[in-house]
Amino acid sequence: MNIALFRNLFREKKLSLSHPRLLTYQELSNAVSPLSSLELYQNLLKKSKKIGLTSIYRSLGLFESLGIVFKITNGSSVKYKLCELENHHHHIICKACGNVVELNFCDISDWSKKVTEVTGYQVVDHQLNFFGFCKACIPLQRSQSAER
Repeated sequence: MNIALFRNLFREKKLSLSHPRLLTYQELSNAVSPLSSLELYQNLLKKSKKIGLTSIYRSLGLFESLGIVFKITNGSSVKYKLCELENHHHHIICKACGNVVELNFCDISDWSKKVTEVTGYQVVDHQLNFFGFCKACIPLQRSQSAER
């Protein structure tokens, strides 16, 4: 998501685009890989940007609720990646390096119907993530398995 779309989303939702929110967005948009709250904070401090860790947590929580960041939980580690796709989508996460790829498709309508039939719930949303090993990590996984 580029900065113009980001600003427009806040305008549409009638949300304040505070300085901490903008700094958090900019740092995430420049990140090559997912970042934790603490990594975001440390990166911004290195750039002499004044922001509190609490403001970063709040910004990330808001961004996640708006669907513009993806929260990656791996054990006790939590990292965030800015979503490039605006529409509903899913992710695949490498279990070795943490790389995230956005998948620009979702065809689980049959599953949603089945869930409704079985539970009686009216399905209004869903989340689906895939985990595996990226092309770069597959050879490393094979060599580690061979050593065992």
